Amino acid sequence: MEKKISIQGNSVLFNRETRDQGISDILVKRFEDPSILEKNMNDLHDPYLMHDMDKAVERIQLAKENNEKVIIFWDYDVDWVTSTSLLMHLFKTLEIQVSYRLPHRVHDGYGLKQKFIDELHPLGVTLIVTVDCGSRDAEIVSYAKTLGIDIIVTDHHHVPEITPDDAIAFLNPNRSDCGYPDTGLAGAGVAYKLVMAIAREYFDDDQYQKYIQESIDIAAIGTVADCMQIVWENRIIVTEWLKQIKNSRSRGIRKLIEDKIHEDLDADIFGFLIGPRLNAAGRMDSAYKAVNLILNNSSSLEKTLREIEELNNLRKERTKEHSETAFESIDSTNNIIFYNSDEIEHGIIGIVAGRICEKFYRPSIVLIDEWDKLIASCRSPKYFSIVDILEKYKKYFIAFWGHKAASGFSISKEKFPEFQKKITAELNALDFSQHTKEIHIDKCVKLDEIGFKLLESMNKYKPFGMGNPKPLFLVEGFEADKISFIGKWRDHLKFDNRFGFKIFWFGFWEYFDELKKTKKFDIIFDISEDNWNGKRGLMMKIVDIIV
Repeated sequence: MEKKISIQGNSVLFNRETRDQGISDILVKRFEDPSILEKNMNDLHDPYLMHDMDKAVERIQLAKENNEKVIIFWDYDVDWVTSTSLLMHLFKTLEIQVSYRLPHRVHDGYGLKQKFIDELHPLGVTLIVTVDCGSRDAEIVSYAKTLGIDIIVTDHHHVPEITPDDAIAFLNPNRSDCGYPDTGLAGAGVAYKLVMAIAREYFDDDQYQKYIQESIDIAAIGTVADCMQIVWENRIIVTEWLKQIKNSRSRGIRKLIEDKIHEDLDADIFGFLIGPRLNAAGRMDSAYKAVNLILNNSSSLEKTLREIEELNNLRKERTKEHSETAFESIDSTNNIIFYNSDEIEHGIIGIVAGRICEKFYRPSIVLIDEWDKLIASCRSPKYFSIVDILEKYKKYFIAFWGHKAASGFSISKEKFPEFQKKITAELNALDFSQHTKEIHIDKCVKLDEIGFKLLESMNKYKPFGMGNPKPLFLVEGFEADKISFIGKWRDHLKFDNRFGFKIFWFGFWEYFDELKKTKKFDIIFDISEDNWNGKRGLMMKIVDIIV
């Protein structure tokens, strides 16, 4: 195995012997059980294998029979939006009296709180179903019970020591006593399993199969947008949606991807077309717009689409501005990086934290001033669990949530300096020097070896995503005829070449001057089909460069 250091300081690992191997021989080794490549809807696990599923279904049946008022409680991002949309559609179909409640990102923060229970109790609500949250809200669940409000928790986040035992049902595959065969489901995946279980009780076999098939696209969007591993059940969920992508039950989703569908579909359609746009609604304004987009088939849909597109453009612009400011000002000498800002929007602190983490490959915490407290979003490289270290300091927090790679908390300004000092000292005592971002090359190639034959050999291993990334290729000694800026904000690079390939490096405009001075360099990239203006071609997206 050979090693080179990239222009970004990443370790690039590759084996020249892969030049003589077919891409199929390389990719099949990724799968412990290659039979997963052939699995379909019939291979999804029985939802009743999940602990408390029977209790959740029985309570929802009772709510339907008694015409009770039911609230779906959720938060802001795509996993929450899709989970809510799944349950709302089914409950409406079954004529359950249901609505949903979204906290305000700035004023309410994260998670279930007593004030929401106090707000809903006088309205006659007797059942709350949380989506993608609730595992850490044991105290509030118990409080609701005293008022006669039952709560069903559906979640997939890290399970704390104190669990919501007073919940009527606690659906979380990561419970130590759950025993469900797949712990990698997204919040939308857990909601989808609940939908499967309820639908089985009310529909005949044909209706049931049709309903869960039509619902799977919403579960897939939440799965990919929440960066879950595309393996086991998640792989089935995403694969099944890609088969029917043009026929989504949601007119809003169909309109969102209209004229952008081609034969070489993959999970990255979520990343570029759907996920960021649905997220932008909650990050820059209100996630209600995202739910309306999925559920609403009325004439107001076009207006909602325009608003979401505008919010997504604003999100991209503000993220770029704040990320650049952060890179210039932060102290990256510690093993944990803090960045405080009075100007950054609440909805994008997680994105900026992710950009910092990616650039410096260290746990990163971005905070925003919120009157007498600070709101934090945390991101961590794969070698470190941010939620585990924060668990040790939870006594400092007003609220705390998250999982291994992404977490968050709120903390009083008074307690923050002591917390920052202690956690920094603890992490600085660790040796992170051996941890550099590694890029593993699947195959070394020459440019004239790249073509549709190679692409077609890859395609049977789709969908690519977390847990099964797109194959990466290395071309050594690449010469560009011309390097130029592209994009609305001139933040992408285009590399003209004698082979006529479309080669882009998205988001890395800052390396323009250095690359212009270098005649030859190695490029690391993935390939995909390009159908710009109906003309079939190949696109090479650069991941990194070695000079």
